[in-house]
Amino acid sequence: MLRIFTEGDYNESYVSDIYSINQDNVPEVGSLDSLDQQRKLLSISSYHSILLKDGELIGFAICFRESRPYWSENYKYFENKLDQFLYVDRIAIRSEYRRQGHARRMYEDIFIFASEDDLLVTAEVNTKPPNQGSIEFHEYMGFKEVGQRSFDDHDVAYFEANPSKK
Repeated sequence: MLRIFTEGDYNESYVSDIYSINQDNVPEVGSLDSLDQQRKLLSISSYHSILLKDGELIGFAICFRESRPYWSENYKYFENKLDQFLYVDRIAIRSEYRRQGHARRMYEDIFIFASEDDLLVTAEVNTKPPNQGSIEFHEYMGFKEVGQRSFDDHDVAYFEANPSKK
């Protein structure tokens, strides 16, 4: 079962599990310093969802629309480029549930949400360290590479998808 929360509304009882899954998925998703930083991310999000299987939280997604007070340089890349968008900051699945279609299902719900306001869906994927599986997955989901950036400790490729043209 997928539960969707929007505009910073979240269930406190899931925050520890979300944080644990996040940290288990580093470096594919960015590391967070604390549970409080996880709460902050959820509280400023425009959309987030959790995926439950038999009552166990097995995955989550966190997304931001434009004009949110988000500190990510990758988010700012799209904010400086687009008037309206939905930025997929992170999708993470517990390791034992990966490669079972859960991320695809979560992206399908994100696309439905974005389609309501005719938004481009944006994301970035690490290219150093390489995350070829994620690049291939995003291309499979209809994303096109639109840019790249190098940081001191990693490189990323930027992607956009238009869910209304799927």
